[in-house]
Amino acid sequence: MRLTGSRLPRLVSDERPRPDARAESVYRKAVAHEMLQARESVRGRALDPFDARWQFATAVESALQGATLAYEDRRRLLGMATRLGIREFDAHLIVALVQDRARRGESIEGAAPTIALLPVQRATKLQPDDAKRVSLRIDRSQDLSAHTEASPAVDPETPTSSAIPWVAAMIAAIAIDAALIAWLMFG
Repeated sequence: MRLTGSRLPRLVSDERPRPDARAESVYRKAVAHEMLQARESVRGRALDPFDARWQFATAVESALQGATLAYEDRRRLLGMATRLGIREFDAHLIVALVQDRARRGESIEGAAPTIALLPVQRATKLQPDDAKRVSLRIDRSQDLSAHTEASPAVDPETPTSSAIPWVAAMIAAIAIDAALIAWLMFG
C-alpha cells in the first residue's frame, strides 16, 4: 500500500562510474574462461598410486569378470575398503565407477578425478611397504574366506559419517558455479 504523495527515501546511492558494456563483457568472459580452466585442471589430475582409493579401484578392476563382480569378491573388497579407511558407501561408489568403465570398455584412469572427490577417513595414503602388507592381507583373507564364511571385520563403534552432506555440497557448488558462469557469460 502506498500513501499518496509520499516518496520512499533512497537508502543507498551508487555513484561509481560504470564501465562500458564491452569492457564488462570481456571481463565476464575472462572470469568464466578462468573458472572453466580451473575445473579442467582438476579433471586432468591422476591419483597417487599409493592412495587408498586408487588401490581399492585397481583391486576392484582386477576382481571383475568382464563387467561383473561376484558376490564373494564384493564382500572381500568391501572388507579391504574398510581396512583401508574407505567408508562402505564410498566403496560401493568406487565399485560402481569401475564396473561402469568396464561396461563401456574404458580404463579406470578416466575415473581418477571422480574417485579423488571421495573422502578417506583413516588412511589417506599408503606407503609402498603398506601396499605390500595390504596385498598380503588380501591374499590371506582370500584363503580364509575360501574356508570360512566369516563376515568382514567391522568395528560397530567406529563412527561413520554420512555422504549426504558431501553430495549436497557438491550439488550446491555445481549449481553456484553454473549460475556464476551463466551470469558472467550472458549477464
